[in-house]
Amino acid sequence: MMHNWDFLHLYVDENGVSRVNPNATKELEAISFAPPAPQMLVSQSMAVQSMVMVELSVGWQGDWHPSPKKQWVICLAGEMGYQSEDGSELVLRAGSYILTTDTYGKGHKSWNAGTTPVQLALIQLDT
Repeated sequence: MMHNWDFLHLYVDENGVSRVNPNATKELEAISFAPPAPQMLVSQSMAVQSMVMVELSVGWQGDWHPSPKKQWVICLAGEMGYQSEDGSELVLRAGSYILTTDTYGKGHKSWNAGTTPVQLALIQLDT
C-alpha cells in the first residue's frame, strides 16, 4: 500500500527565484519497520547531517537570506513567518513543518510572527 504525505517546500525555481510549493509530496510505503509492531507507512530514508534546536525571541526578524542547509524546519512552539521572493507568505505554528532547500540566491525572509518565543527543530540534510 502506498500513500502520499503532503508538506510545504520552500525552494529555488529554474529562474533563481525562491517559491513555496504548498502541495509537495513524499511517497510512503507500508512496511514492517519496527517488528513485531504492525506495518506502518514509511518514507525512503533521508541522510541527516545534524539537528539543531533554535529559539527566536519575540520581535525577531531576519532579512533576506538563503537556508544555511537543506533542512526540515519543525515548529515546536510559537509562530514562525516566512516570505519567499515570489511574494508567498506563510506562518508555521506548533506542529507544522516545511522543507527549505533555497540554499542559494536571495532566499527568504523569516520572523517571529507571534507573541511568544518561537522554538524550532532544524533537521539538516546531508545532500
